Amino acid sequence: MTTSVGFIGLGMMGRGMAKHVQAQGHALALLIRSAEAEERCAELLAAGARGLNSAAEVAAASDVVILCVTGSPQVEEVVFGESGVLQGLKPGTVVVDCSTSQPESTRHVAQEIAAKGALFLDAAMTGTPRDADAGKINLLVGGDAALLARMRPLFQAFAQNIYHCGGISTGHATKLLHQFVVLGNAAILAEAFSCAAMTKVDPAVLCDVIASGGANSTAFQRLRPYVLEGDDQGFRFSLDNALKDMHYYARMSAQARAVSFIAGAVHNTYTVAKHFGAGSQFVPHLVQRVGLLNGLTLPATAKDGAGD
Repeated sequence: MTTSVGFIGLGMMGRGMAKHVQAQGHALALLIRSAEAEERCAELLAAGARGLNSAAEVAAASDVVILCVTGSPQVEEVVFGESGVLQGLKPGTVVVDCSTSQPESTRHVAQEIAAKGALFLDAAMTGTPRDADAGKINLLVGGDAALLARMRPLFQAFAQNIYHCGGISTGHATKLLHQFVVLGNAAILAEAFSCAAMTKVDPAVLCDVIASGGANSTAFQRLRPYVLEGDDQGFRFSLDNALKDMHYYARMSAQARAVSFIAGAVHNTYTVAKHFGAGSQFVPHLVQRVGLLNGLTLPATAKDGAGD
């Protein structure tokens, strides 16, 4: 059966997801609030997607509304704001929040959506923009298992792995745990490469050693091209977003009264990178920012370009 699906948030991840939903034959309603957004979504619009001016209009036109924005403030703005999702939401509509959000905010959003007679799943994503474009992201879903089973065929249009994490907000909690591991690994690697430079260890040799042993990881493989060639495209995630995610994780762990010694150090590392003015750059540039603290500069092969 075809469904009318609304997308709010059509950046590097959302646009790829919407493309695959449209390819399945579903009608698309897109929140388009600028000429830039219209240009970004030109192919979707040319293929029949409707561009609408407000989140309320998208909700009113959709059986399923997928949110794919930066974080909790943005989710709350598009849900609760003037002409927000709640203003146009119909009973029975399913709202799916694919953003990286704070679990406490997610529970509040879900409660207000339920009060309108609508349904809610948090479905945080892991993967890269390239994965979204290929329809191969991972979804970490919190909410009712029966509702997830109903939504699974739609999710399979753009996700290769779908995990039911538990009740509402556990999808977002699982994403923050994932981000702590990945971004913590990146912070450790940034320190290691800085120390390598200060101890006269060849970074190429260190990369080979890490790749061949127990220290190998996805985070390392994404940072390695930057260390060796100055190529930051393997980890297209901004330091601003990394700091936001670590802030959310720190808040979640504090509320849970969980031990978080390492989380504090990782959070501080990304805070320092932002204070160096690197927030808009991708995570690989953390290597250079940590190096600067030691009075180092990047090797001549590396480039210091801003992420887009």
